[in-house]
Amino acid sequence: MRNRNLLYFSGFFGNFFFERGIWILYLTSMNYSLFLVGILQSVLNLAMFLAEVPSGVISDRIGRKKSLLLGHFMVIIYLVMFLSFHNFIALFIAHIIYGIGLTFISGTDHAFLFDSLKEQGKEKWYGKSIGNYNGLVILGLAIAMGIGGYLQEISWSYVFIAGIVTQLIAMAVITQLTEIKFENSEHETQTVGDILKEVKDFFRLNKAFKYLVLSLSVFFAITSVFYMYGQDLLSQEGLSVRNISIIFAGLSILQALCSIFSSKPAEKFTPRRVLLLTFCIIGAAYLFIPSGSLYVTIAAFVVINALYDVIEPVSSQVVNNEIPSRTRATLLSIISLMTSLFMFIAFPFIGFLTDYFDSALLLTAIGVLSILLSLFMMLSFYKLKASVAIQNKIEL
Repeated sequence: MRNRNLLYFSGFFGNFFFERGIWILYLTSMNYSLFLVGILQSVLNLAMFLAEVPSGVISDRIGRKKSLLLGHFMVIIYLVMFLSFHNFIALFIAHIIYGIGLTFISGTDHAFLFDSLKEQGKEKWYGKSIGNYNGLVILGLAIAMGIGGYLQEISWSYVFIAGIVTQLIAMAVITQLTEIKFENSEHETQTVGDILKEVKDFFRLNKAFKYLVLSLSVFFAITSVFYMYGQDLLSQEGLSVRNISIIFAGLSILQALCSIFSSKPAEKFTPRRVLLLTFCIIGAAYLFIPSGSLYVTIAAFVVINALYDVIEPVSSQVVNNEIPSRTRATLLSIISLMTSLFMFIAFPFIGFLTDYFDSALLLTAIGVLSILLSLFMMLSFYKLKASVAIQNKIEL
């Protein structure tokens, strides 16, 4: 359990992104338009899209520990560039480096956690463990965002310096992790071609999995875009940077609690019911965003983003139960890849449309459509999976 506890600590400190809740406001304070902000976010998502599968393959090839260290090191480079440069080209490059760095962390941390438990025959603990891990990650982010709002009142530089320090702490913790040793000795010598072939064969033999990937990717992408544009949405409602920072910090604490306790309803009602019901609640909450009432809008915004962190750990358990350890990081990267692709398209597109349509109505329409699509794909996954199971019983 040592690896699990160390991953808890590295995830906690590694997500002290003090700028997360106010970075759009930082750029707009330097006279960047929302369209240019959208371009930077799109570049980030493009970098993640292009690097997701390669970084997953590299993680499966060189090991999870080295992959995490490389990812956090690239995040530090991004923070240093944000601290040192203000011109668009420098920030453009910084976002590319940041995107690549995130791909070495995303999926790898979950794969490391699952396989650390599996190695000890305790993979059934993953549902609770990933909930706790995500809860600590979000709690760290909540603390950072709360502090970030105050740090920016002194100097924006302190926001990025604090981030560099906490990333270094995360890297120090990661060095103490024990790399996973797979029972199959061929794992250490498998080539990139071997990994990609296994991934291809997996999708060929598990046709329902593609629907699960699409369902989660659409949901994660659009909800993430909504979360980030929420900064501008709340700013248009007349809230100050400091108050927005406090709201995001409070939201993160609620998200942490949702993540930590997400395993309980999943164990009682099954992951399928929890996922489908949560999708429906989020879809209904989107309808209250253009209410015209500040408090109702804030409440709907909080509900949507808090329930995101019920979907994330529960779906992670579903996904990890479907995939093999040898290519776990690569397959998890597929979901992140598709999420990045959808965000790459959605972020600048929505930013462009906000110049012509009311932001609240626009975000509501796109949010509801994304939920309907995610629900359809999730139902298709479970339906096809059930039909395959019945067919296998008949053949037996």
